[in-house]
Amino acid sequence: MVIRKTPQQIKEEILSVLNKGPLSVEQIRRKVESNWSTINTYLEELKKEGKIKEIFSADKAKIYQKLLGDTYFDIPITDEERKKFRTLFSLIMQEYKSKGIVPTKTYFAKCAVHVIKNEESGLSDLPIVWYIYGLIPQMIADPSQDYQKEWNLEHRIKIKNLIKEFMDINKNKSSGQIQREQHKEYGDELYILSDEFFEIVNRQRFENEEILESLNNFFIACPIDNEFSDIFNLTEKVLSLIRKLALLEVKLEDYRKEISTTFDSLWKFIALYKLYKSRTTGKNALNKETLLKFYIGNPLDSRKKTLQESLLELNSVYMSKLAEFDISKIKLSEEIKEIKSIMEDWTGED
Repeated sequence: MVIRKTPQQIKEEILSVLNKGPLSVEQIRRKVESNWSTINTYLEELKKEGKIKEIFSADKAKIYQKLLGDTYFDIPITDEERKKFRTLFSLIMQEYKSKGIVPTKTYFAKCAVHVIKNEESGLSDLPIVWYIYGLIPQMIADPSQDYQKEWNLEHRIKIKNLIKEFMDINKNKSSGQIQREQHKEYGDELYILSDEFFEIVNRQRFENEEILESLNNFFIACPIDNEFSDIFNLTEKVLSLIRKLALLEVKLEDYRKEISTTFDSLWKFIALYKLYKSRTTGKNALNKETLLKFYIGNPLDSRKKTLQESLLELNSVYMSKLAEFDISKIKLSEEIKEIKSIMEDWTGED
């Protein structure tokens, strides 16, 4: 005897099969074992309920994606991972509340990473990613949420001790300090250099040489990836433009806002690339094409455009300063002068 599924059961199965990533109507139909018309009807209902979205449509070749809302860029995680994350978050909140403290998002996320990174926690399989402010859980850690125990964590006592350890070590530190120390602890040079740049540019006073040296070091550490040549090329453009401003004897601190905004746009572009690399390498790596096509691609394009707009604004500052500048004031080294003299006399003939 065949037992008919209720509409709610079918919807729950649809959501379940979409947990691992986008699927077409036909793929969903086969996994749920129902006819195309029924599946299409409930997909439309789930879309109206805001639980899924249609990301591609061409006749019957529709592709749907689950709207998770609790992970960065809706990148999928498994039900088991989600339950483990929520249980860990509930333990962290319990410890903070026992001290009469409501943690900031930074404290909350960094505490979770501290636990997950420790092999003895038994949670090292949970996905953590490099993003704008360093290593964070892929599931958004929100201290305003009422998390509950959803998984029986095998090493619960060890986990609670790790949470207390984090709280004791960091109780008198600012969010920024914890963030900077974590970058050093987990050894990502690009994040350390980014911290250094923002520290310099946010000072009341700084010298041109300080900014240029910081940017030179950042450029040297910049990743070279043939799949993402824009990372290196745009970093070079930012550095080149700021160098040219300095060459015109401009005090860079007078244009800290434009410089800081441009570097911030560059950093957010690179940070999204770092998130992409985090989820396409190592344990439980996601498919690169799927991650780019359905989750990261559009945000990367958007951040690239924002960076290009910032570069245009900074370039307008450079062009206005160039128009005012007496080019004869540029001091050339003896070596450069010699090369210049040779090039002036060169006719192009051997």
